[in-house]
Amino acid sequence: MELSVLTAQLNSSQKQLDRHIERLNLPPNQRVYCQKGCANCCSLVVNCSFVEAAAMARQLSDAQRKAVSDAAPRIVELADNCPSLKDFLLQYRATIGGCIFLDRQHQECSVYPERPLSCRALLSTRPSAWCGVDFSTLHPLEKEAFLSSLDRDIVNFPTHYLASPQERAGELEADLIWSLREQCGYAISGNLIYQLWLEQEHSLTSKLQTGDFDLAAYLHQQQLLQPLLLQVHKENSKKRTIVIEHDI
Repeated sequence: MELSVLTAQLNSSQKQLDRHIERLNLPPNQRVYCQKGCANCCSLVVNCSFVEAAAMARQLSDAQRKAVSDAAPRIVELADNCPSLKDFLLQYRATIGGCIFLDRQHQECSVYPERPLSCRALLSTRPSAWCGVDFSTLHPLEKEAFLSSLDRDIVNFPTHYLASPQERAGELEADLIWSLREQCGYAISGNLIYQLWLEQEHSLTSKLQTGDFDLAAYLHQQQLLQPLLLQVHKENSKKRTIVIEHDI
Protein backbone atom coordinates (compact mmCIF):
# COMPACT_ATOMS: atom_id res chain seq x y z
CA MET A 1 0.00 0.00 0.00
CA GLU A 2 1.40 3.41 -1.01
CA LEU A 3 0.60 5.30 2.18
CA SER A 4 2.04 8.59 0.90
CA VAL A 5 -0.19 8.47 -2.19
CA LEU A 6 -3.33 7.86 -0.15
CA THR A 7 -2.36 10.58 2.35
CA ALA A 8 -1.88 13.05 -0.50
CA GLN A 9 -5.27 12.09 -1.94
CA LEU A 10 -6.90 12.56 1.45
CA ASN A 11 -5.33 16.00 1.89
CA SER A 12 -6.53 16.97 -1.58
CA SER A 13 -10.04 15.67 -0.83
CA GLN A 14 -10.25 17.69 2.38
CA LYS A 15 -9.21 20.85 0.54
CA GLN A 16 -11.66 20.20 -2.29
CA LEU A 17 -14.55 19.79 0.12
CA ASP A 18 -13.54 22.87 2.13
CA ARG A 19 -13.44 24.92 -1.08
CA HIS A 20 -16.80 23.52 -2.15
CA ILE A 21 -18.30 24.66 1.15
CA GLU A 22 -16.69 28.10 0.94
CA ARG A 23 -18.29 28.63 -2.49
CA LEU A 24 -21.81 27.66 -1.47
CA ASN A 25 -24.39 30.11 -2.77
CA LEU A 26 -27.48 29.80 -0.60
CA PRO A 27 -30.85 31.47 -1.20
CA PRO A 28 -31.27 34.82 0.62
CA ASN A 29 -33.62 33.31 3.20
CA GLN A 30 -31.23 30.48 4.13
CA ARG A 31 -28.02 30.36 6.16
CA VAL A 32 -25.64 27.93 7.84
CA TYR A 33 -25.95 28.06 11.63
CA CYS A 34 -22.83 26.02 12.46
CA GLN A 35 -20.32 27.91 14.56
CA LYS A 36 -17.68 27.37 17.23
CA GLY A 37 -19.31 26.21 20.45
CA CYS A 38 -22.32 24.40 18.98
CA ALA A 39 -21.74 20.69 19.35
CA ASN A 40 -25.03 18.81 19.21
CA CYS A 41 -23.96 17.15 15.97
CA CYS A 42 -21.00 15.69 17.89
CA SER A 43 -23.35 13.16 19.47
CA LEU A 44 -24.16 11.53 16.12
CA VAL A 45 -22.56 8.41 14.66
CA VAL A 46 -19.51 9.31 12.54
CA ASN A 47 -18.64 7.09 9.58
CA CYS A 48 -15.67 7.47 7.26
CA SER A 49 -13.24 5.63 5.01
CA PHE A 50 -10.37 3.69 6.56
CA VAL A 51 -7.94 6.07 4.83
CA GLU A 52 -9.34 8.91 6.95
CA ALA A 53 -9.32 6.88 10.16
CA ALA A 54 -5.75 5.68 9.62
CA ALA A 55 -4.54 9.23 8.98
CA MET A 56 -6.27 10.47 12.13
CA ALA A 57 -4.84 7.60 14.19
CA ARG A 58 -1.32 8.81 13.43
CA GLN A 59 -2.13 12.21 14.95
CA LEU A 60 -3.78 11.15 18.21
CA SER A 61 -2.29 11.88 21.62
CA ASP A 62 -1.87 9.17 24.26
CA ALA A 63 -4.98 10.45 26.04
CA GLN A 64 -6.99 10.32 22.83
CA ARG A 65 -5.76 6.81 22.07
CA LYS A 66 -6.90 5.71 25.52
CA ALA A 67 -10.29 7.31 24.89
CA VAL A 68 -10.58 5.23 21.72
CA SER A 69 -9.67 2.05 23.61
CA ASP A 70 -12.27 2.84 26.28
CA ALA A 71 -15.08 3.72 23.86
CA ALA A 72 -14.68 0.98 21.25
CA PRO A 73 -15.88 -1.94 23.45
CA ARG A 74 -19.01 0.02 24.42
CA ILE A 75 -19.76 0.72 20.76
CA VAL A 76 -19.25 -2.96 19.87
CA GLU A 77 -21.52 -4.03 22.72
CA LEU A 78 -24.24 -1.65 21.53
CA ALA A 79 -23.92 -2.93 17.96
CA ASP A 80 -24.12 -6.54 19.15
CA ASN A 81 -27.38 -5.82 20.95
CA CYS A 82 -29.10 -3.85 18.20
CA PRO A 83 -31.22 -5.80 15.70
CA SER A 84 -30.88 -3.19 12.95
CA LEU A 85 -28.90 -0.18 11.82
CA LYS A 86 -31.89 2.06 12.53
CA ASP A 87 -32.03 0.80 16.10
CA PHE A 88 -28.27 1.32 16.47
CA LEU A 89 -28.45 4.90 15.25
CA LEU A 90 -31.36 5.70 17.56
CA GLN A 91 -29.63 4.28 20.63
CA TYR A 92 -26.12 5.59 19.88
CA ARG A 93 -26.65 9.12 21.14
CA ALA A 94 -28.19 8.07 24.46
CA THR A 95 -25.89 5.11 25.08
CA ILE A 96 -22.49 6.31 23.88
CA GLY A 97 -22.87 10.04 24.47
CA GLY A 98 -20.89 12.76 22.76
CA CYS A 99 -17.87 12.26 20.54
CA ILE A 100 -14.73 11.31 22.48
CA PHE A 101 -12.86 14.04 20.60
CA LEU A 102 -15.17 16.82 21.76
CA ASP A 103 -13.42 19.20 24.14
CA ARG A 104 -16.33 19.70 26.50
CA GLN A 105 -14.78 22.66 28.31
CA HIS A 106 -14.71 24.72 25.13
CA GLN A 107 -17.34 22.77 23.17
CA GLU A 108 -15.03 22.35 20.19
CA CYS A 109 -13.47 19.52 18.21
CA SER A 110 -10.01 18.51 19.42
CA VAL A 111 -9.16 16.85 16.07
CA TYR A 112 -10.65 19.57 13.88
CA PRO A 113 -7.94 19.62 11.15
CA GLU A 114 -8.17 15.82 10.79
CA ARG A 115 -11.97 15.49 11.15
CA PRO A 116 -13.60 13.18 8.57
CA LEU A 117 -15.21 14.39 5.39
CA SER A 118 -18.62 13.44 6.79
CA CYS A 119 -18.09 15.85 9.71
CA ARG A 120 -16.90 18.65 7.44
CA ALA A 121 -19.99 18.22 5.27
CA LEU A 122 -22.60 18.32 8.04
CA LEU A 123 -23.88 21.89 7.79
CA SER A 124 -27.11 22.85 9.53
CA THR A 125 -29.78 25.16 8.14
CA ARG A 126 -31.39 25.34 11.55
CA PRO A 127 -30.15 26.51 14.99
CA SER A 128 -27.98 24.11 16.95
CA ALA A 129 -30.83 22.95 19.19
CA TRP A 130 -32.41 21.14 16.24
CA CYS A 131 -29.25 19.03 15.83
CA GLY A 132 -29.87 17.55 19.26
CA VAL A 133 -33.55 16.72 18.84
CA ASP A 134 -34.69 13.11 18.95
CA PHE A 135 -37.32 13.31 16.23
CA SER A 136 -38.88 10.02 17.31
CA THR A 137 -40.11 11.84 20.43
CA LEU A 138 -41.71 14.79 18.63
CA HIS A 139 -45.45 15.15 18.41
CA PRO A 140 -46.63 14.36 14.86
CA LEU A 141 -47.78 17.95 14.36
CA GLU A 142 -44.37 19.28 15.47
CA LYS A 143 -42.64 16.89 13.10
CA GLU A 144 -44.94 17.88 10.25
CA ALA A 145 -44.30 21.58 10.88
CA PHE A 146 -40.55 21.01 10.89
CA LEU A 147 -40.55 19.00 7.67
CA SER A 148 -42.76 21.51 5.90
CA SER A 149 -40.35 24.30 6.82
CA LEU A 150 -37.43 22.66 5.02
CA ASP A 151 -36.27 23.83 1.60
CA ARG A 152 -36.11 20.55 -0.30
CA ASP A 153 -34.01 22.15 -3.03
CA ILE A 154 -31.02 22.57 -0.73
CA VAL A 155 -31.33 20.14 2.21
CA ASN A 156 -30.82 16.41 2.45
CA PHE A 157 -34.49 15.82 3.19
CA PRO A 158 -35.88 14.84 5.67
CA THR A 159 -32.91 16.35 7.56
CA HIS A 160 -32.09 20.05 7.86
CA TYR A 161 -28.49 19.54 6.71
CA LEU A 162 -27.31 20.91 3.36
CA ALA A 163 -27.34 18.27 0.63
CA SER A 164 -24.59 19.59 -1.65
CA PRO A 165 -21.67 19.26 0.81
CA GLN A 166 -22.82 15.77 1.81
CA GLU A 167 -23.07 14.69 -1.82
CA ARG A 168 -19.57 16.01 -2.56
CA ALA A 169 -18.16 14.40 0.58
CA GLY A 170 -19.75 11.10 -0.43
CA GLU A 171 -18.05 11.27 -3.82
CA LEU A 172 -14.66 12.05 -2.32
CA GLU A 173 -15.02 9.30 0.29
CA ALA A 174 -15.96 6.80 -2.41
CA ASP A 175 -12.81 7.78 -4.32
CA LEU A 176 -10.68 7.12 -1.21
CA ILE A 177 -12.33 3.72 -0.76
CA TRP A 178 -11.72 2.93 -4.42
CA SER A 179 -8.05 3.93 -4.24
CA LEU A 180 -7.43 1.72 -1.21
CA ARG A 181 -9.25 -1.14 -2.89
CA GLU A 182 -7.17 -0.74 -6.03
CA GLN A 183 -3.97 -1.01 -4.02
CA CYS A 184 -4.99 -3.76 -1.61
CA GLY A 185 -7.80 -5.70 -3.25
CA TYR A 186 -10.20 -4.77 -0.46
CA ALA A 187 -11.05 -1.61 1.44
CA ILE A 188 -13.03 -0.89 4.57
CA SER A 189 -15.15 1.95 5.84
CA GLY A 190 -17.53 2.48 8.73
CA ASN A 191 -17.64 3.71 12.30
CA LEU A 192 -14.78 6.12 13.01
CA ILE A 193 -14.05 4.96 16.57
CA TYR A 194 -14.15 1.28 15.65
CA GLN A 195 -11.76 1.83 12.75
CA LEU A 196 -9.40 3.85 14.96
CA TRP A 197 -9.44 0.97 17.45
CA LEU A 198 -8.70 -1.53 14.67
CA GLU A 199 -5.71 0.53 13.59
CA GLN A 200 -4.45 0.89 17.18
CA GLU A 201 -4.90 -2.73 18.20
CA HIS A 202 -4.20 -4.52 14.92
CA SER A 203 -1.83 -2.15 13.05
CA LEU A 204 -3.76 -2.61 9.82
CA THR A 205 -1.80 0.06 7.96
CA SER A 206 1.51 -1.69 8.66
CA LYS A 207 0.04 -5.02 7.59
CA LEU A 208 -1.37 -3.56 4.39
CA GLN A 209 2.02 -2.13 3.45
CA THR A 210 3.54 -5.62 3.30
CA GLY A 211 1.85 -6.11 -0.07
CA ASP A 212 0.57 -9.65 0.54
CA PHE A 213 -1.84 -9.03 3.40
CA ASP A 214 -5.40 -10.28 2.86
CA LEU A 215 -7.43 -7.68 4.75
CA ALA A 216 -10.81 -9.38 4.34
CA ALA A 217 -9.50 -12.77 5.44
CA TYR A 218 -7.76 -11.27 8.47
CA LEU A 219 -10.88 -9.44 9.64
CA HIS A 220 -12.88 -12.62 9.22
CA GLN A 221 -10.35 -14.78 11.08
CA GLN A 222 -10.09 -12.32 13.96
CA GLN A 223 -13.89 -12.05 14.15
CA LEU A 224 -13.70 -8.29 13.63
CA LEU A 225 -16.45 -8.02 11.03
CA GLN A 226 -19.18 -6.01 12.74
CA PRO A 227 -21.99 -5.48 10.19
CA LEU A 228 -23.26 -2.28 11.86
CA LEU A 229 -19.74 -0.87 12.32
CA LEU A 230 -17.68 -2.00 9.37
CA GLN A 231 -18.19 -2.46 5.65
CA VAL A 232 -15.76 -4.42 3.48
CA HIS A 233 -15.55 -3.32 -0.15
CA LYS A 234 -14.17 -5.18 -3.12
CA GLU A 235 -14.07 -4.39 -6.82
CA ASN A 236 -16.60 -5.56 -9.34
CA SER A 237 -14.13 -6.64 -12.00
CA LYS A 238 -16.38 -5.52 -14.87
CA LYS A 239 -16.64 -1.87 -13.92
CA ARG A 240 -15.69 0.73 -11.36
CA THR A 241 -18.23 -0.44 -8.79
CA ILE A 242 -17.88 -1.07 -5.07
CA VAL A 243 -19.46 -4.23 -3.72
CA ILE A 244 -20.11 -4.33 0.02
CA GLU A 245 -19.52 -7.63 1.73
CA HIS A 246 -20.71 -8.21 5.29
CA ASP A 247 -19.70 -11.86 5.44
CA ILE A 248 -16.54 -13.09 3.76
